[in-house]
Amino acid sequence: MDRRTFIATAAGTGAALQLPGLAAAQANPASDWPREPVRIVIPYAAGGPTEVAGRIIAQELTKNLGQNFLVDLRPGGSSVIGTDAVARAKPDGYTLLMQAAAFAINPSLIRKLPFDTVADFEPLTMATRSGLVLVTQAGAPFSTVADVIAFARAKPGMAQFASAGNGSMAHMSMELFAAMAKIEAVHIPYKGSGAALPDVIGGHVPFMIDNLGSAMPHIRGGKLKAIAHTGTQRVEMLPGIPAIADTPGLAGYETSNWFGFLAPAKMPAALSERIHGELVKVIRRPDIVERFAKDGVEAVGNTRAEFSAFLKGEMVKWARVVKERGIKVE
Repeated sequence: MDRRTFIATAAGTGAALQLPGLAAAQANPASDWPREPVRIVIPYAAGGPTEVAGRIIAQELTKNLGQNFLVDLRPGGSSVIGTDAVARAKPDGYTLLMQAAAFAINPSLIRKLPFDTVADFEPLTMATRSGLVLVTQAGAPFSTVADVIAFARAKPGMAQFASAGNGSMAHMSMELFAAMAKIEAVHIPYKGSGAALPDVIGGHVPFMIDNLGSAMPHIRGGKLKAIAHTGTQRVEMLPGIPAIADTPGLAGYETSNWFGFLAPAKMPAALSERIHGELVKVIRRPDIVERFAKDGVEAVGNTRAEFSAFLKGEMVKWARVVKERGIKVE
């Protein structure tokens, strides 16, 4: 056998020996995931709570798996732009979406989405959730939810509420409150909590439902009065403050800000399970749970089925509120 024939034969033998392993990897893409950096698309602007939580989780995934998990901020269009980018990505585990409440609200508010919210995504897990708080100016004559309802019924034109923007959870939480309390309330949208809170503090707008993270410094500083929170369990950061649902006639009221992970649809089941497992491993780790808890945020890490059921329930809930309140976002 001459040298050229030997090399060709050896190369062929080597390729043949590699084929079973290659075929196995292709048949089970979860076995060696991740082989390259993973992109986590966050469809919101820099500096928000979604980015903060996303970077914490991405950093830990990078440490655990030896590949970079890169946060890719794609804000715009009420989170539609970044979400659409993931809907069009390959379902290979290298593009993930970290979304928030707008994901379940947008199907009712935006007439023509470029994607199907149910069919084009694979829910993986809810990462975190946190309640919100109904606040007013510190010196306002409102101290209870019943006071707010009485004021709105007596002076419907003056019952205004601020929000972080059209379609935000702050906005929708107040619309749900108005629907259940059977009151009229005028929505005054702002570009974020940072722009809205000064007008509530100054008494220019009577009420606002806001995130704990942005409202708490002003509550602690005596500039805002906390009236009630939007959750169903006691909030340690708000001792003595009741839930809106504790008010007669409002049983069942509940809203929360949540962040969760999704992937493009048609991802192999084994790969979905692998990614879910790695996410939950980080989210439920005691030090990560404690880190989120300091900001009044609950680490969740639920199952794929639980997260999917939650999303479907949220879509139904907000569709009903949008229809009942006649909400339109231009």
